[in-house]
Amino acid sequence: MHDLNEALDDLRSVIPYAHGSTVRKLSKIATLLLAKNHIVMQQTAIEELNHVVALLQNRIKELEAKVKSEIEH
Repeated sequence: MHDLNEALDDLRSVIPYAHGSTVRKLSKIATLLLAKNHIVMQQTAIEELNHVVALLQNRIKELEAKVKSEIEH
């Protein structure tokens, strides 16, 4: 049980929530739920960034093709 409590303390130290001295220590379930929600938010952000990168890559290809076409004419 000591290892589990130590792991939860480590998790609490890296997930974003108020770390002030006046803030109560999160319960085990609250820690796990907060960590899960943080992971889901990070996954969503990564998916959105991947979408933006794909759009930008497509736009670069379009512009490269346009410049190549203009150079050839």
